[in-house]
Amino acid sequence: MGRSSSDFGREHLRSLGRRLRELREARSWSLKRLSAESGVSVAAIQKIESGDTNPNLLTVLAIADVLGEAVDRLVAASRKASQVSNVVRGSLPVRTLGSLNLPALDHPRIRSRLIALAGRTSLEGGDIPKDGALFAYVVDGSLHLRFPDGTVEQLGTGDSIHVAEELPVEWTNPLARRSVTLCIADRRPDSSTF
Repeated sequence: MGRSSSDFGREHLRSLGRRLRELREARSWSLKRLSAESGVSVAAIQKIESGDTNPNLLTVLAIADVLGEAVDRLVAASRKASQVSNVVRGSLPVRTLGSLNLPALDHPRIRSRLIALAGRTSLEGGDIPKDGALFAYVVDGSLHLRFPDGTVEQLGTGDSIHVAEELPVEWTNPLARRSVTLCIADRRPDSSTF
């Protein structure tokens, strides 16, 4: 049976949990403080923030209320964050503004890409950036980066890495579920100051 657009699934729950954690951290509240303010146990809040549980409405209301966020905004933001986005590439024509010529973006110097890796898969070879500095931010899931010298850097949701020299030669998602990473490659001649 297909899912309807009203389904609120696992990805949405993870997005909801991330948003609640962001709101808590923006107030510099500990889990213990949020628990005391909302009446929800620390263990329950941890499960909600990690997306490991499907909380009841009263629990979400209690947490959202003390964090100053409306539940309908939380749900809408969670749905939006879980949508898949397509990137469309293009170029701009040369435009003249007075005596100033603005060149077309035929040779972009910074390239960004959202990389979604299926569970327990790797990305190698021509699919990964090979020149310039690299910034990667794990939006959801986990990522292991293997470098030419054999070292491996392990990243989880919310972790980021900036590499200016030896770029990773393999990207691996060790989890059974999908991993999503924002990757920005700086292709400027002197990209070590990225």
